[in-house]
Amino acid sequence: MMTSIRAFSVVILLCAIAFSSWPADAATPAMQAASRSIMEKALATHEPAAAKFLLEQAIVADPANAAALCALGDLYVKMKQPALAMRYYEIALTVDPINVKALSGAARLDLADGKKETATANLAIMKKTCPTCRETSELEAVLAQSK
Repeated sequence: MMTSIRAFSVVILLCAIAFSSWPADAATPAMQAASRSIMEKALATHEPAAAKFLLEQAIVADPANAAALCALGDLYVKMKQPALAMRYYEIALTVDPINVKALSGAARLDLADGKKETATANLAIMKKTCPTCRETSELEAVLAQSK
């Protein structure tokens, strides 16, 4: 029963984000600040269910919070739910098409799925936008090892 309630909550959240007519900057500064604060609490918790709930709340407060979207994607990776992780990375990239964390997360999932060309394309974007980022060098190393 609890699983079906959580699944329904995720579906509602995804629908709210996907069908939202709000522009990316629609959140007020107070909503953005609340979203960041909630996200920080989520990142500090060690309980996956609590972290997931808090990250979902952060996204509701500011649907354009790409960092919260990426953090939720990362959490789903840790929870071994790659399809949901990819969905959140994709949403983050809709908000911020050059978000290094989202590009990296999506590329790693693509590599695991055998989509090396897509991962390489993400790396190319990362090299242009943030050549010195840790995520860029890590992805480059992972891709080099996959040859």
